[in-house]
Amino acid sequence: MNFYQAMQLDVSVCKGKIRNAANPSERHKLIAALIVKDILCVLFAVVFISILNFLFGDENSSAAVVIFCILLTVRFVDFGYCLRSSLINFFIIFVLLTFSPCIAQSVNPAWGFLINFLSIGFIVISACHEPLYGGAGLYLFAYMFLYGNPVGGYLLVLRVFEMLLGCLLCGIIFYINHRKKDYGKTFSQIVKDFSLFGPLGKWQFQVTLGLSLGILVGELLQVDRIMWVGCACLTVLSQYGERPNKRAFQRLGGVVAGSVLFGIVYQLLPASAHSYLGIYSGLLLGLCAAYHWKTLLNCFGALLMATNIFGVKSAIILRIINNIIGCCFGVLFYYVYNFTVDRFANARTGRS
Repeated sequence: MNFYQAMQLDVSVCKGKIRNAANPSERHKLIAALIVKDILCVLFAVVFISILNFLFGDENSSAAVVIFCILLTVRFVDFGYCLRSSLINFFIIFVLLTFSPCIAQSVNPAWGFLINFLSIGFIVISACHEPLYGGAGLYLFAYMFLYGNPVGGYLLVLRVFEMLLGCLLCGIIFYINHRKKDYGKTFSQIVKDFSLFGPLGKWQFQVTLGLSLGILVGELLQVDRIMWVGCACLTVLSQYGERPNKRAFQRLGGVVAGSVLFGIVYQLLPASAHSYLGIYSGLLLGLCAAYHWKTLLNCFGALLMATNIFGVKSAIILRIINNIIGCCFGVLFYYVYNFTVDRFANARTGRS
């Protein structure tokens, strides 16, 4: 394995190879590859997002972050079915990401729930056919991130053009990297094969309904930064084939520790250094493989943005409370949903 190939490894894979390296030279090469990749990724993120912000405005920086995250992922991850249908659905997903979060918040909660349910449902069925690929985490995080940063009027027009550019760029990379793959399924077959009582369909509907209801709960409670409620709920419900308890505790532990640590660091650093917290946490985040560490470090970027709106103390309290709401609702929904579906499945089996 050469240096470039080592840089392409996932963090968890690279760390595993570092632990099992045959000699010090191999270990040092892998460590260097991990660090260089991390630095280059953060530098690319800063440059890429800065260019999009210059073109489409700082108010649309959330769209730039979403495009960047999708750009990194589509190099390696496809949708798991024929390329033509994948590209069409990829475009539709970008349309939904652009408009649905903004529209859902401009209507009453009932209509907002319906818009979220239909939009999230399409994203889950089209982009999350292979749960272990991580599509739910990526595209539904994108949905929630844009939900938490809605725009209107001229800024929405700018966001449309920004997302079109992002769709074109990511779509080209999607096509180039996956055009030679031989897929055994079409999207129409996937839709026909959907079953609420199969493991995949049950999980897909769990994520769709649970996240939509989680957002609705946040709307009805009229909490600020509903996207934090949604992201916590998504984290709990998107684990395929696993009970949510462990992930919920990891999420809450990371959020509490990260929020408290952010508050301490924010108070100790001079005001001129606050803007660099996002970059520093991003560098450390790129070296982490464990979920609880990622959650802890994600608090820095999230709270840095929220502090400008609510102040540091209120932002910390809000982040902790919203994550408690999202995790608790997600765990409760998981058990109620699975109990109900299993009861229907048993009754259906008994009748047959």
